[in-house]
Amino acid sequence: MISVTFVQLLELSRLFFAPPNQNVTIRVMSWLVIPKLLIVIVFLFIFLRRPTLTWGIGLLCVTTAVLLDTFLGTFNTLELLGEIGFFFYIIVGILVGGMAVWAWGILKPVRQTTTAAESLAPIATLANTPVLISDQPTPETAVPPHSDTTYDRQMLYEEIQSRFGSEDIFDLTFDLGINENDVVPLNNDPKQLIVNIISLAENNSQTGDLALAVERILTPVPAATLPRLENISVNSPPTILRHYLIANYDMDELQTMAATLKIDWEELGTGGKKTKVRNLLLYLCRRNRLDELINLMKEPLSEEE
Repeated sequence: MISVTFVQLLELSRLFFAPPNQNVTIRVMSWLVIPKLLIVIVFLFIFLRRPTLTWGIGLLCVTTAVLLDTFLGTFNTLELLGEIGFFFYIIVGILVGGMAVWAWGILKPVRQTTTAAESLAPIATLANTPVLISDQPTPETAVPPHSDTTYDRQMLYEEIQSRFGSEDIFDLTFDLGINENDVVPLNNDPKQLIVNIISLAENNSQTGDLALAVERILTPVPAATLPRLENISVNSPPTILRHYLIANYDMDELQTMAATLKIDWEELGTGGKKTKVRNLLLYLCRRNRLDELINLMKEPLSEEE
């Protein structure tokens, strides 16, 4: 960077203080040095404020381009091109490729924001009242669960981003039956994670289910509104079990149940009760052992009878 600035200043001084009989065109072209310096300074300033790989590539490409242009303008262009030969086109190709990478990195967040902002239709107003969870079939007169045209992508995104914690987001993926590995980005960016969840739910025609799941997490379901334990079976949605365990069991009871099922408590990860419950259910679902948990939960009822 210092070398580029030094060369440009030398060129400015040489051209500005040139004898009057020198070509006037050279004096006019000298003014092009100022925009080139400003471009380099702008890229340097942004890189110092946001030291990312994208802006580092952009700064390197711009600096190299200015340096190459300075050499071509200072020395005999044809002679210099003859010396460089084929490598000149390689350098130009690298610069073009680098600027393409820079442009792609700059436009990527814009594309993500645009995707999150695409609206399906005005969002339906969800009442802030507890939602009754039932494992009974949906009546034919009710709105189909895949009727996604009444929900707005952007408003769902903003609501999740502003009101959800990291554990709430993973509870959301569990309630929707989404595999975490399918939506978690490589850089663990929470904003991209939300966009991936919404996009996958849209592809699976689950936008309506997504809005309902968001409301259920924001408004915890009272234990009195949950289905009775004797009505819960393996065919019940796993989210019912999750809400039931959270509402009716403490950490010690959950640990005892895990020990009875011969599950290592530490294997369920660290975190609070919501994390433990979610990981316990995921562990059992993947091994088709959910019926063992339900039978264990119903044992006190059998003893009372």
